[in-house]
Amino acid sequence: MPQRTAHRRHQALDTYLANNKVEDLCRQLACSKSWLYTWRNRYDAHHATWAQERPKKPKSHPTQTPEHVERAVVSLRLTLRHNGTGGGATAIMQALAQQGIEPVPSRRTMYRIVRRHHTEVK
Repeated sequence: MPQRTAHRRHQALDTYLANNKVEDLCRQLACSKSWLYTWRNRYDAHHATWAQERPKKPKSHPTQTPEHVERAVVSLRLTLRHNGTGGGATAIMQALAQQGIEPVPSRRTMYRIVRRHHTEVK
């Protein structure tokens, strides 16, 4: 993080804490009220790192298909096609349910998994 940015945040909060009017402060620093309020809410006098940017990347991906389900979809498709039963989405869904593999992905997700695997193999 550039020192100038951290300095600007510290300066804004010091001025804000000195009970200056928010409108005057924002005009002086050429910043928006939402920017000022964001840093006001993150301000912590006991931690010097309060002015640092936080990563925007999510810490978890709750809607991502679990790896074990993706492997099962690919494996079942290959097995079903090898056995001559087609390996379509309905057959894969039934096989996943019979094996107790959850969560059973939607048809669209299965097609995406199969397409991605197919392009990785080439």
